[in-house]
Amino acid sequence: MIFGVTWSQLSDFADDSIIYRKIMNDSDMETLHIDLDRLGQWAVETVLKINAGKSNAVSFTRARVKVPLRYFSGDQRIPEARFCKYLGITYAAI
Repeated sequence: MIFGVTWSQLSDFADDSIIYRKIMNDSDMETLHIDLDRLGQWAVETVLKINAGKSNAVSFTRARVKVPLRYFSGDQRIPEARFCKYLGITYAAI
């Protein structure tokens, strides 16, 4: 991994990156938070700026009641979105 050991998945292509994890319980959510914090620390150490304005939190679920997403990059909340585009493909949360 570019920023150390993580439990979440990380994919990179050129200047685009995506970090994701299957969330089954609160522990999985906490693990993703830890990995986001590690990514933020790595970015500070390497003087890399993460553009939180181009970041989105998306949940792909079949659940009828959706839990609001509360993820952060540093002190900036990552906005929740109903879709995201990565490498020209649009992924939609239905």
